[in-house]
Amino acid sequence: MNVKETRGEILDQLNRLLTRNHDAEKGYQEAADNAKDNELKTLFLTQSKQRSEFAHEIDREIRALGGEPDTSTSLAADLHRAWINIKSTFASDDDKATVQECHRGDREALQDYNSVLQETDLVASTRELLLRQKQSIDTANSSMARLALVV
Repeated sequence: MNVKETRGEILDQLNRLLTRNHDAEKGYQEAADNAKDNELKTLFLTQSKQRSEFAHEIDREIRALGGEPDTSTSLAADLHRAWINIKSTFASDDDKATVQECHRGDREALQDYNSVLQETDLVASTRELLLRQKQSIDTANSSMARLALVV
């Protein structure tokens, strides 16, 4: 395992998670805008708000470490693919397909969090922040997995 230890490498990894959360915030907002079921709409809006909060927390952490946060959503395919397909899902007017797409996006976010946590030498406060966020995303992911079975 090649541990990222330099300040620049750590900031790059945190910006990657920041971008992932911006993508998820927008993806969940799109899901809410297009959901037919009101309970799903509320769930998607809650997730969008939570990812916005996560992005703000990571933004503050990057600034505290002396970095400059990336404020955009990703255009690179490897970061954006978790949410880019959601637009085509909406064309089908299918809440189940939307839930499945959100589930897939959350799985990819969890992979990113795991990668950063395992491969980056983070200070304890940053590690705790990311672990808390990862746990919340994992809970949301489990909810989306259950919903995909019943919607």
